[in-house]
Amino acid sequence: MAAKSGLTAQIGGIKKQLSELQNFLMLVRSGGTVVSAGSLISTNSLGSFDNFQKVAPSGSFGVFSFGAFTHRDGMSQYGAYARAKEGQTYADILSDYYPNIPVLGGYNEPSKIKVVGWGTSCYKQSDGTYNKYYNEEMDFSTYMNRIFEMPASWGEEALKAQAIAARSYAIHQIAAKGYVTPGQGDQVVKDCNNGAGWLSAVAATKGMVLMNGGSVHMAKYAAVHGGWGNQVGWDTTDGTDSGDWVSRAWDNLSGTTWFYRNWFDYNSSTGSYTPCSSHPNPWLTQEEMADIINAYKYWTSDSSAKYDDRFISVDFATCFGKSVNPYSMDEMRSLVSNPVTSISAVYVSNSGGSTQSITFVTNAGNISIDPYSFKKVFSLRAPGYYSIPQNGFQHFNIVMK
Repeated sequence: MAAKSGLTAQIGGIKKQLSELQNFLMLVRSGGTVVSAGSLISTNSLGSFDNFQKVAPSGSFGVFSFGAFTHRDGMSQYGAYARAKEGQTYADILSDYYPNIPVLGGYNEPSKIKVVGWGTSCYKQSDGTYNKYYNEEMDFSTYMNRIFEMPASWGEEALKAQAIAARSYAIHQIAAKGYVTPGQGDQVVKDCNNGAGWLSAVAATKGMVLMNGGSVHMAKYAAVHGGWGNQVGWDTTDGTDSGDWVSRAWDNLSGTTWFYRNWFDYNSSTGSYTPCSSHPNPWLTQEEMADIINAYKYWTSDSSAKYDDRFISVDFATCFGKSVNPYSMDEMRSLVSNPVTSISAVYVSNSGGSTQSITFVTNAGNISIDPYSFKKVFSLRAPGYYSIPQNGFQHFNIVMK
């Protein structure tokens, strides 16, 4: 949303210290934009903008992240999928996502690769789960066939681009640390082959890698970038953010719900995608958003807040199963002067792939919060499993219905 002219920041910077409970929450939840329902592909996801507009009560707030759990480096996998559907070749895709990093054919692949760490099995394990600890050396060709980073049903050119990127990344990791971890931290590898489409892409690109100077490139990639890539800038059909850029974002054109959504239903400590029972809806009420602003005011105005185990979400005990005593919303209001009790508008400015400013129009006046501080306080105080799952950058939107 556009920033309102003449609004000034009223509250200063945020303290960096965190208590043990606060650190727990941060670990669990971390990791001029105009968005309209017509710009976004409609989905049935509860956290989607479309659902928010249709279902949320008037006066509610949605906090929507661009790109979700991503580092925004290298290739967007859903972006590659959309590009392939539009007729781009694997060479086109790779040249856009890895500029000035050419593809080299005929590279002498290593014969073996070591896989160490927790990953996923294709088969149910003795404990009833599909979790498996790997500590083995396998043929490199076998390893490549067992990568599950992209659905085998996706387009041939997207799969070829993924195969070259995955091969490059694996070879780089062998040189850098001697092994790969079979999970999302490195590459998702299992103990069976991926589907026929993937096997065909691996065979068709054998010996092809991305080269950075004289070394194989550490070809990072992520599911989505949220319309912006660190190496490419705006990941849109025309490479710009002019006008309604979200309708031209390759991530959005792929149809993925991860491009722009409200993250409220994931608890990374348990791996559960079930919403916290105390907060089953993907939106915040007036009182809940006002509480987050009051928490910010307390955090920045009282030095005792810098290491306060009560400065956590009000339903922490219910959602995370710990015996704690968080400040109630009434208590938080009592801790600050001129507390916020109502919000009439919110203005968010986004530029260059990042959130620049946030201003709330409240009964206590205009309150501006820098995006980094808002994300931190939001992670500590927001109810349920709410999060802005971005690490190292801020690119989100706050919408009031």
